[in-house]
Amino acid sequence: MTEELFDTLPSLFADIIKNKEQQREIDNLLVERHCFPRSLFIEMLANYEVIHSLSEEELCVLTLALYEVTGNEQAAPAHFYSKREIAKAAKYERQSKDDITLPYTMEGVIAAPSGRDFVTMLSYQEIRRLWNSKVITYNLQAQRLSKNKLLKDGTITEKPDINLKSVKNITRLMLEGKYKADTLLINILVDGHDRVAYEAGSLTVYEGTTVNLIDGMHRVQAILNVLEEEPDYEGIMNVAIKYYPLSEAQFLLGQINTVNRFDKTLVKHYMAESIGSQVAKDLMLLPELKKRISIKTSIDKKMDYLTNFAVLSESIDHIFEPQNNKDRYDITEVLKKFFGYLIPAFEAEFVTNMQETAKKSWINHHNTFVGFIVVAKKLYDTYGKDYPVDEIVRIIGSIDLSRDGSPFDELMTTQGKVNSNKVKRQIKQFFEQKVEEFM
Repeated sequence: MTEELFDTLPSLFADIIKNKEQQREIDNLLVERHCFPRSLFIEMLANYEVIHSLSEEELCVLTLALYEVTGNEQAAPAHFYSKREIAKAAKYERQSKDDITLPYTMEGVIAAPSGRDFVTMLSYQEIRRLWNSKVITYNLQAQRLSKNKLLKDGTITEKPDINLKSVKNITRLMLEGKYKADTLLINILVDGHDRVAYEAGSLTVYEGTTVNLIDGMHRVQAILNVLEEEPDYEGIMNVAIKYYPLSEAQFLLGQINTVNRFDKTLVKHYMAESIGSQVAKDLMLLPELKKRISIKTSIDKKMDYLTNFAVLSESIDHIFEPQNNKDRYDITEVLKKFFGYLIPAFEAEFVTNMQETAKKSWINHHNTFVGFIVVAKKLYDTYGKDYPVDEIVRIIGSIDLSRDGSPFDELMTTQGKVNSNKVKRQIKQFFEQKVEEFM
């Protein structure tokens, strides 16, 4: 560590002490990416001498975290370390004598006849070891909604959306001995790389297998807090273990949505019971729609979402009225072709100039996708799956979607005053009438 960094850190810390959110972000980054003990960074802020317990490589890791979260040029690692040292620090993970590696065997496991459902009990100490060793991981595709953050370079980061008040309350109850043994839910992911063995109460998870925490993130965070405060604390937690592919794990998560209710659109996305929901999931893999469909009811305009999962899936169900798997595959093919052509054909409206377009037109409003599904259905009814794609541009280009007193503008400005389902029905009727005129 250079003298320049020694001179710089106190002023950086002085600014961070005033910002609780930055403190949490830096601590989480050090824990999740580099396996530092939780709250070690908070200790550094409270007692600067803790800095001297870090190795040279760990100090470089610290500067990386400080710079990433604060963006303060004073913390730029390049001021203190070479490119080689920075690249090495970026991959650094702190090792612990408590680290667990696969294969790993759990004892006292009861198996259901299905061979896909198990239950056991684990101590707080063992849960911490499994979590810190990354044997149990967090899968954003099978959890509550993530917290998205738009970075300065235009990329979006995702991290667990944790209710800190809830974690703090659970921690307090545990420390006071009032918290009753609850059930964590984990899933051994069936993905082709999985391998497990069960015999006489022993469940072994082999190398290459992914184990995800499905439900219980707040409790795990509380356990980490408790053991940080009282390292010898003794506690146990019931653990339900599933052995499911991702789609079944998502369905299960939607099914158990009772306390701390999930966003209703996320539940629809996970459970995907209707054919429209299944088609919408398939469409979300289309390059033009990838990361453009929000699985949250409210739509964050900064993230450039085009619509949300509920609008898309419900429109497909109501307009195409699919009945079976043949309908599902036919509709998926029709809509992949439709949106695969529509988005690049109106590139300024949907990609490069969305915010300016939205000031004068309703074309990229999330509810207008109801109308697009109407157009796709009419093309399918008229021409079949081989409909001419230039008709997409001709029809949509012929409909006045401006915000300048057009009939569609009058309809859309009722949003917020009229039931949203009624607005969507009106959009459907409007587009049906217009498509009839132009075809």
